[in-house]
Amino acid sequence: MAQRRRRSTGRTAGSKVALVCAGGGITGAVYEIGCLRALEDLLDRSVLDLDLYVGISGGAFVSSLLANGFSPIEMYDEVAAGRPFGLSSTPIFRLGFSDLARRSARAPRVLRDALVTALTGEGRNLSDLALSLFELLPAGLLDNSGIQTFLAKLFRARGRSDRFEDLARELLLVAVDLDTGEAVSFGADGHRSTPISKAVQASTALPGLYRPVRLGGRDYVDGGVKKTAHINLAIQSGADLVICINPIVPILNVGPKAPLKSHLSNKGVSFVLDQVLRIMLHGRMEYGLERYETEHPDVDILLIEPTRDDMRMFGYNIMRMSARKVVAEDGYRSVVQSVRHNRAAYTRVLKRHGLRLGDPSRLPTRPLRHPHRSPVARALASSLDLLDAKLD
Repeated sequence: MAQRRRRSTGRTAGSKVALVCAGGGITGAVYEIGCLRALEDLLDRSVLDLDLYVGISGGAFVSSLLANGFSPIEMYDEVAAGRPFGLSSTPIFRLGFSDLARRSARAPRVLRDALVTALTGEGRNLSDLALSLFELLPAGLLDNSGIQTFLAKLFRARGRSDRFEDLARELLLVAVDLDTGEAVSFGADGHRSTPISKAVQASTALPGLYRPVRLGGRDYVDGGVKKTAHINLAIQSGADLVICINPIVPILNVGPKAPLKSHLSNKGVSFVLDQVLRIMLHGRMEYGLERYETEHPDVDILLIEPTRDDMRMFGYNIMRMSARKVVAEDGYRSVVQSVRHNRAAYTRVLKRHGLRLGDPSRLPTRPLRHPHRSPVARALASSLDLLDAKLD
């Protein structure tokens, strides 16, 4: 965790605190849950009591739960144990058979047009004929509508709302309009009618892998396409302190303690492409932070991210669900260890905004596990939550 801004002016009362959860696929979302679990143990204010939540891609899933009152403790326990919040199993991602079938029906026409163009000498050759076959591929190999189904079902079961208007805290979920290239903040003025679960689906639609999500006649893709974290949204919304969790950093593979013990390229193309993606995303993050420091010197930003030698975060594919327990523990551990090493600096920053930091030396390196409740107890708790919501 790094302090990215220092202020000479103090404002302990009335500071607006925002939490930004950046993208990073399934692995990134699980890492963020581990980090939030540590913050819940360290801060004197619950993570549920912050003023604004901004979510991008996998971070949109996490932010939607926080804004709806799901505690980091419960999220961590569910992730570590593999229980989907007491719901029956829901396929989060589905194969897009319908889109594939529709495009396959176009094959004769596409091949005919490409062949005619090649034979009539209109600047194409037979290699262009092969490339034309890409027109037959669907807009995404998978359909991520299961995310929307899962969240909508979860919100109903717990008596929570799928509407931005009903939330007690501000929530902004970012997706990118595919046809205009503009970032759209669901939950902001003009974009509050979309259900939260549907906005999360749009924000997590990673291009190429998942089909774009159509809302109101517009196609949306992953919010990380435009910017890695969209910290600017929190600043524009009046945040004085921004806590940003960024799960994706490039590995630092140099020196006698190089994590891979050899050149990264020796590991194959998958490692090379993964590193290149991380370099691009992290470079954008660093550039944005430099801009904010110049343009908004009165805003404090605390950046939480893995260390550059953390092979647990680099060694797992960002869409790998089976590594959830290891990654969640890594998120918790990284925050606790960082605060132990930089306690004085973090204490000063947080104090300026009316937050107190607990003693990190009293925390374990992994969170204490809570006893699992029986299905009857879980069902009773859900029923009480529903009753409480209706009484409110």
